Amino acid sequence: MEQQRQPVPGSEITLEGAVNFRELGGYAAADGRRVRRGLLYRGGNLDALQSPADRAALESWHLRDILDLRSAGEADKHPDPPVPGAQYHRVCAMRMQDGTEMDFSSTGIQRLAAEKAAFEREAGHPVHDFEWFSVLYRQMPFGNPAYRLLFRLLEEHRGPLLFHCTCGKDRTGIAAILVLLALGVPRKLALTDYLLTNVYRRRIIAASLQGKTPRDHRLLLSVEGVSAEMGAGAIDEILQRYPSYEAYFESEYGLDAKRLSALRDFYLTL
Repeated sequence: MEQQRQPVPGSEITLEGAVNFRELGGYAAADGRRVRRGLLYRGGNLDALQSPADRAALESWHLRDILDLRSAGEADKHPDPPVPGAQYHRVCAMRMQDGTEMDFSSTGIQRLAAEKAAFEREAGHPVHDFEWFSVLYRQMPFGNPAYRLLFRLLEEHRGPLLFHCTCGKDRTGIAAILVLLALGVPRKLALTDYLLTNVYRRRIIAASLQGKTPRDHRLLLSVEGVSAEMGAGAIDEILQRYPSYEAYFESEYGLDAKRLSALRDFYLTL
């Protein structure tokens, strides 16, 4: 009997109500092993999965933990439905300067505008939204309570685990990059997974660009998709602050050499 082929790493999980859901399984680590399949899922808000087929798909992953990286405002407007057998956690993965949640819901827009205005006052000049958001991206890997919870759950071997935000691209994208780097997946592959958002959201991105000037394209791409420049910038910031990824994971998450090796032994396979 012919053995069934495994999907290509990063393949989208076909759903009726949402795009950009996938798993991290199958990616090759530098030591020759691969990320185990069926343990680490990424996506967007779960209230989009309303059809019986989508609910069946979600329940077929046998999730033990769901980590919601959104703000309280976003989660209140689009709450995750209960998933049998799964424990729900919510910790926002983007923060204001004062440490409070960065709320991307409609009710949080004024606070976001005020936050950007404060950033411009500190910079001493007007700042393009793309530049401001690039700075936010560079800050996400550091002192982030949501990512610290993510790595604690990973160490507890509580998978299968799904982590998600609203569209499964920014907060989720950086989380996926960090998980893959921790497991020894090379930077290029981690960024490849991050940029697949632009493949799976291509119709949404194309619609947002219609009638817009080329000057606006870079910002709109980052709003509806992801920016290669921003993703790479977050990784570059890690290596500007730390001598290696290993030093970063030890300082930020307590993953010394022994614990990092144990993490890889659980989530990687030949």
